[in-house]
Amino acid sequence: MVLSAKMKRTIIMRVSYLHYVKKYNRFEKRHRNIPCHCSPCFEPTAGDIVTVGQCRPLSKTVRFNVLKVEKNQIFGNPRKQFRLF
Repeated sequence: MVLSAKMKRTIIMRVSYLHYVKKYNRFEKRHRNIPCHCSPCFEPTAGDIVTVGQCRPLSKTVRFNVLKVEKNQIFGNPRKQFRLF
């Protein structure tokens, strides 16, 4: 899911996942923000669902390329969304 598309040819993608805590026999929510290179042919906006693939290092932090963009499937604040069903 795209969190920010304010940089030139780079987006910030948020990956949300569940982490199991064995001690408490429960799951906790975690997330990771991943900078991704975005080709000019894609025009993602905040809330879009993107598919990314790993590539060689393009900069200090960018290690992924955008492969596919599915237009806005998130309504409301993208930071508050955890999962689509």
